Amino acid sequence: MFLFLYGCTGERAAFARFDHAYYSPLGMQDAYAFSKKRGKKDHKNALLWHLDNGMSALMLGHYKQSIQAFNAAEARFDRHRNLFGKSMGDLGAILINDNVKSYTGSVYESVFLNYYKAMDYLLLGDINGARVEFNRANDRQRRAKEFYHKEIKKAISKMQEKGSSKLSAQDSAAQVNAILAQDYSNLDHFQAYSDLINPAVSYLSGLFYALNNDRSKGMDYIKEAYGITHSITTGEDLLFFANPTKEKFTWIFIEDGKQATKQEFKIDLPLPLPNGVYDASLALPQFLDGSDFHNSFSITTPRQNKDFEELVYVDGLIASEFKKQLPYILTRAITSTILKLGIEALSNNYLGVMGGLVSSLFAMASASADIRNSVTFPRKIYIARILNTPNEQVSIQSEGQPIYSFSLQQCPAHNMLLLPDTYCSNKHNILYIRSFEYTNIVKVLW
Repeated sequence: MFLFLYGCTGERAAFARFDHAYYSPLGMQDAYAFSKKRGKKDHKNALLWHLDNGMSALMLGHYKQSIQAFNAAEARFDRHRNLFGKSMGDLGAILINDNVKSYTGSVYESVFLNYYKAMDYLLLGDINGARVEFNRANDRQRRAKEFYHKEIKKAISKMQEKGSSKLSAQDSAAQVNAILAQDYSNLDHFQAYSDLINPAVSYLSGLFYALNNDRSKGMDYIKEAYGITHSITTGEDLLFFANPTKEKFTWIFIEDGKQATKQEFKIDLPLPLPNGVYDASLALPQFLDGSDFHNSFSITTPRQNKDFEELVYVDGLIASEFKKQLPYILTRAITSTILKLGIEALSNNYLGVMGGLVSSLFAMASASADIRNSVTFPRKIYIARILNTPNEQVSIQSEGQPIYSFSLQQCPAHNMLLLPDTYCSNKHNILYIRSFEYTNIVKVLW
């Protein structure tokens, strides 16, 4: 029991160490090495460590290693999803603490996984590999709604059956709804992401297909992004790809900030059971807002001056999925508490004070919330598009401070060696910038 408590503390310390390294100015290499090491020894959280390792490798420019890590994370994610319906209603799965079980991941994490793996392939010049990953990312988004509609409801029903002898399904549902209304009403503000579609995935996929001789498919994805964001840039792209001209553009994606996470909080809940009303203490995960590193971005050329548009509020996407998970999380917590109360009562009756004490200690030790999730994703994703003009200097700023500058130059038909931070004005370009608090990482995707 004490080993369990120590394990949880050590686990959270390891996650905190990675978090600190990943967001420190010179810590990315340490984040990469540490997550790789943890992925080999911490099998319970291997999915999370592989995901962290893949992101660290991408930031460092180790694209093949990033793909390997993402592949390992994806294999675990798919295996957990296939087993979900079979295991979540089992008595053992309900009694045991979530922290003891393998981390299974959220849909938004799996979609980002394939999205960033597509970037890896683009950066390696592997168009076919990128196409496969964009297809997978979008397929995951399509299946997310069905997963939460069918599998989660099925798991909730199974758990309610386990506790039905002590608390009816109706009473359990009423308790869940009361907690949702009182403690999680802040999650009601993100209806734009209710279908769990990440518009950055749709948009970059759309640009990829539209620029890669599949304009019809590309426009469908850009339409999807426009339907969620109504951004001017995506609207302009729809007009352009509907009637293409010889104009060439440069698109810039900026990812900024640190995504939302979770923290533990406890509530006291009266449970009406056959032999009386019990005051139970539930440990639950609570949504914790992410943080911005910069508040806005703008781009300037001699002929153009515009602000970046917010394409995705990643916190909103995470909150929308968390809200869909909550009925399952709360039902499981209530059912688990009911069953543990029953075990404690039996222990008192048949094993005496010592037995009751042991069962009480077990209940206390196993009553902590599962607050594991990724920390590497941004809080917001921004987009801007400029019309390419040869021999122009382009500057990207945040609140008056320079972030990145580059120049556009006419390139001949054959390949030529360009100077650093110089791109061809007579071809389309897609730039990716990961904006951290003290530095920026720039990648050329197209």
